[in-house]
Amino acid sequence: MHIEQRLEFLDSLPALPIQTKPVVRAFSIDKPIDPNKESATAGPDMINIFEPGVTEQNRDDVNACKLLMQNAASQKYDMVKELHQWYEYYTNGLSTLGWTLQKLHAQNKVIQRAGLTMDAVAFDILQSLVGANAPRLAALAGKAVEGVKGNDGLIQIYNRSAQKGYEATFDISPVWQTREGSPMMILSCATVDVRESTRGILWWKSTTKSTAVKSQATPVYLNTQVYGRIRNKVLEKLGNAAEDLLDDIPGFQ
Repeated sequence: MHIEQRLEFLDSLPALPIQTKPVVRAFSIDKPIDPNKESATAGPDMINIFEPGVTEQNRDDVNACKLLMQNAASQKYDMVKELHQWYEYYTNGLSTLGWTLQKLHAQNKVIQRAGLTMDAVAFDILQSLVGANAPRLAALAGKAVEGVKGNDGLIQIYNRSAQKGYEATFDISPVWQTREGSPMMILSCATVDVRESTRGILWWKSTTKSTAVKSQATPVYLNTQVYGRIRNKVLEKLGNAAEDLLDDIPGFQ
């Protein structure tokens, strides 16, 4: 695809909603990121977990691309009722930005376990994609979830686009860096039935012995040369509205 086509696609995307009361600032943190340490970012319905070795630029690029395309997909489709269409538009958009998608994994299943939590669902999704590395990534997911739960500001960010009803949606994506310097991640989205829950719509803990889960997951990596030619346009599209939609999760540095 030519760069001109990618730029035209960016022009066609909807703007992010302008918040009337900024809560935090994105892409602006109190201390510089140490690329040799793990870190994480929270945004509307999503948590991005960065393994040690991911550069600050790659972390920013992951956050920017996901935020832009999640907003665009949510303008067209209901993330709960139309998960497949939502995810297809979301991933196709990321592909236009320079992300290369591998095999899509979609599943509807029932996890036979009581006391199920968000990070446990994330582990179940990751297990089939990363095998032996799943326990470490699941531990990081649990750490990130606890970090969000322990911070009122982060809960507000995460809750921005929360769906109300019997199902909750979330995206927990581990990110690492290839030898060639490209960010690679497990792009995922899951909806869970939370009609019986002890903690509400997002920070739920199931009370039944089984929980219905619908998920879509895809390993992806970014062509940094392609994205480097449109990065400024992506940041321009995000604008100042992104400043109160993302923030770093404490406890990872």
